[in-house]
Amino acid sequence: MRNSSPPLEVGVARWIEVMRRNLLLASIVALGVFGIATVVIAKLPNVYRAETRILVNPQRISDKYVSSTVSMGPAERLNTLSQQILSTSRLEAITTELNLYPKERQELGRDRVIDLMRNHITIDLKQSSDGPSAFTISYTGGSAQEVATVTNRLAASFIDWNLRDREQEAQGTTLFLEKELATSKSELDALEERLRVYKVQHLGQLPNELDANLQTLSRLQVQLQANSDAQNRLDQQALLSRSGSYDASGEQGENPQAGLRSQLVARDVQAHRDLAELRSHYTSAHPDVISKEAEVASLDTQLTQTPASVSSRTRRSGSVASPADAQEASIHHSRDRLAAEQHQIESSINNYQFRVNGVPIREQEISQLLRDYDTAKEHYRSLLEKTYTAQMSMELERGQEGGSFTLLDPAQVPDAPIGPNRPVLYSMFLVASLVAGLLVIILRERLDSTVKSDGELHDILPHIPVLGLIPRISKTIVNHSPAQPTLRRAL
Repeated sequence: MRNSSPPLEVGVARWIEVMRRNLLLASIVALGVFGIATVVIAKLPNVYRAETRILVNPQRISDKYVSSTVSMGPAERLNTLSQQILSTSRLEAITTELNLYPKERQELGRDRVIDLMRNHITIDLKQSSDGPSAFTISYTGGSAQEVATVTNRLAASFIDWNLRDREQEAQGTTLFLEKELATSKSELDALEERLRVYKVQHLGQLPNELDANLQTLSRLQVQLQANSDAQNRLDQQALLSRSGSYDASGEQGENPQAGLRSQLVARDVQAHRDLAELRSHYTSAHPDVISKEAEVASLDTQLTQTPASVSSRTRRSGSVASPADAQEASIHHSRDRLAAEQHQIESSINNYQFRVNGVPIREQEISQLLRDYDTAKEHYRSLLEKTYTAQMSMELERGQEGGSFTLLDPAQVPDAPIGPNRPVLYSMFLVASLVAGLLVIILRERLDSTVKSDGELHDILPHIPVLGLIPRISKTIVNHSPAQPTLRRAL
């Protein structure tokens, strides 16, 4: 029994036979495909790429001396600059200025041309342990000179825009701080004026004047005590003077009213003494002081209404005053003067006592004013320091001493294109052409229904034995056969 599948040697031989029969067709197809691919690859436009490297410089002056007001770091700033420089308006200006993509601008439109150019630009950031240290800008295009020009233009844009943005940010910060400083200065001046007016209105009642007021109050109380003592001494002198005068004249026995007047004088002297004692401890508003003053006034009235002795009146009405009368008049004058001083001292004591009593209220009010003033002053001082720092930072940016970009390697005109890689493409299409020839052979064999070998006949009719084979008649054999002349002669 024959095996249903042909041996491996038979299959290989059959395919070799197929390849031999279709070698010419496969060669034509492979050469055609490879030839077309060669022409297409040769006509592909060259692609050039130029790149430049930009160094990210840190601030040249230490932050210990001048703090930068630019808040964004190099990575964030590079991202922002990339969005600005790769914006539609900026790229459109570059394409118009350098006349880039002239054919595409006519066929595709502005937006698609901008997207095309944006895809041809590459920005690669180089990181270090301290952050971004450098970045490269590359641009690809069809012209060597063009890609170098565009790359250098983009690099210059990054450097210029970085300087301008940093200076604008520092200037904006400075202007803002100066405006806030002016507002804070106005508020501070207003608080100073309020504090000054308050101190003028409540002069003498301020907390820092409490010690002076207490000392003055103590001194006035000493003066009041001295005044009371002086009045007591005058009252005693007056009593002694009156008593001596009455005893010397013997009027106490002759006139009964003289004894009554002497008693009133003694009571009046004691009442004045008690009043002076009370005033040394209490103010004039104290009930005991008021009661004692009323008692003194009553005694003074009684003394005024009590008549003196006849001999005494005769002596007073005489042309020559006695020494006792002169002494009594002097005592009366001195007592009036001391009484006037007493009222002044008491008025001053009341005034200073009012000041002392008002200190707690004034202390609370002025504490609020001082707290607001100190807060405003501290805020102003802080803004002043920040303004000075911002001004120095702005000058730093203007002098390009801040974090700037430095062009390390300008873009050069490339010597050779980076694409297309023609050797690789040739190799790929060579393999593709061979595969195409093989596919044509397979397709032809699939479509050809003729039997070309006993193996194919056996595959079609496996149960019918093959009786014989007609060998392949070569054209060379036919042309050189001996029967050919006979056939030609017969014809």
